[in-house]
Amino acid sequence: MRTLVYLIGCGSRPTTDLPRFAGQLRSAGWDPFIVPTPVGRRFLNASQAEEKSGNTVYWDFDPDAPNELTQCKARAAVIAPATFNTINKLAAGIADTLALALVHDVLGDGLPVIAVPWTQASLARHPAYKNATARLRGWGVRLLPADQSELFPWAAVGTQLEQVRGAA
Repeated sequence: MRTLVYLIGCGSRPTTDLPRFAGQLRSAGWDPFIVPTPVGRRFLNASQAEEKSGNTVYWDFDPDAPNELTQCKARAAVIAPATFNTINKLAAGIADTLALALVHDVLGDGLPVIAVPWTQASLARHPAYKNATARLRGWGVRLLPADQSELFPWAAVGTQLEQVRGAA
């Protein structure tokens, strides 16, 4: 039985790698749904994402179209990369995109959320960002360290997901 996970990609270069990561997760027995933010969609090749994940890519609310996302529940959500904007919106309880709404749904159910903040050093020092990351940690969100001068830590994300699955 596959374990459903939401893969949220924000408006940053590592989102281009989500299809490859989803393919790795699928091979490991996960059922990954890639859900980019509106800006994240610009960085994603949707047809490649669908091929690698085995699922339709959704990025917007469509109340008239039933889909897999409303018919089943994810066991976890991953926000990778998580931009300054998304971190702050998430911590403020804002759900104005499908991606954020899904993450809030997972949080509301008390399920694991893993986020990899991917932002410039100057924005990471911003008071709102510091408050947001502290609030998310308080909610139990697993924030993985990342440095934009290094490669994106996909392996660490995969390790965290395996720990989540092992604890379920």
